[in-house]
Amino acid sequence: MLNALTFAAPAGRRAAVVLSLCLSFGLQAAQAQPARMPHQLIGRLGVDIRKILEDPKASATPEDAERAVAEQIRALIARSPGHLSLTATDARGRTPLMLAVSGGYAQVVQALLADPAVRLSINVPDARGETAWMLANFAPAVTLAACQPATLTVARYPLVPPYVRRMVHVLKQQPSPIDTIVHDLEAAGAQADQEAAKQAWLARCHNAAPETREALAQGELLETLVRDALARQREFNKTAADNPSMLPQKPPADMKFVKDRDDMPTGRAPPLLRISEMRCESQPKPELPNIINWSGKILLKVVAASRAGVVETADFTVLAGTTEKRVIEAFSTLVVRTLAKYQCEGDQVFSQEFEFRIQ
Repeated sequence: MLNALTFAAPAGRRAAVVLSLCLSFGLQAAQAQPARMPHQLIGRLGVDIRKILEDPKASATPEDAERAVAEQIRALIARSPGHLSLTATDARGRTPLMLAVSGGYAQVVQALLADPAVRLSINVPDARGETAWMLANFAPAVTLAACQPATLTVARYPLVPPYVRRMVHVLKQQPSPIDTIVHDLEAAGAQADQEAAKQAWLARCHNAAPETREALAQGELLETLVRDALARQREFNKTAADNPSMLPQKPPADMKFVKDRDDMPTGRAPPLLRISEMRCESQPKPELPNIINWSGKILLKVVAASRAGVVETADFTVLAGTTEKRVIEAFSTLVVRTLAKYQCEGDQVFSQEFEFRIQ
């Protein structure tokens, strides 16, 4: 299988890992492209910012990386105002403006809004019916815990630190890039519709807690989501420091995190990407422990959502092999830790299969 990873090892020894060729093919394809359009520039920006935030010796800052992308977009507008790539949509109907808004990239948003064609299309919705203004008020760069509170569990928490680094960086900037983006969109003609945005967020964030839904019914969307997400993250951190045994261990067994395609209109949902179809700077192999007190086979299918260079959520399905719950949970946790190290470009939903054979 091209999009699968296979692992085999004798019991009690570190697994020998065979990685499919999809990663090297993807990297070669990325190197072969001489120039990138706005979609690709913004997709790459998330990976670059993550690398900067994780490197204590980095000489560049996230603002430097964002400024470089904004300057390339301004240069494109100067050369070719209204260039089709500035308003082109991806498989999910998202424009470069929508992707920049979702990432919290205020400099890039400002650069894009300098183009008349971008401003004319500012209120066009994507395949889910979400506009750039709605996405700005969702503030996905800082509100994951409000949308998916079950990420704050021991089983899923390995995915959270890369996201939190970016969240903290966004929140400490002054003026707030989130507020700046909303202001700039409205100044450029974006239509503000609080109620429509709330309904769109609730459809997107189907796992939101009842208390979040109640607060949202009473308050402004952006303010409510940011306050809720920060409160949840602080409470988790406090419990982890004071009484780790009280932390929630795992999400409900029947919870589905990724429904990015399920709530799209019939005929508008794009095909699910395979990991081999994505550009990934980092796609490491799972690291099995030296001692494995189990033998057998398990084939897991993962459907995951990646944004701004970070895998944020993932769902697991057992396609073949063991039905032992403890084994399934152990290998799922191993895969979660692996996905936390993926650095893939763009806001994408993808699938990948992991096969483990222990003899």
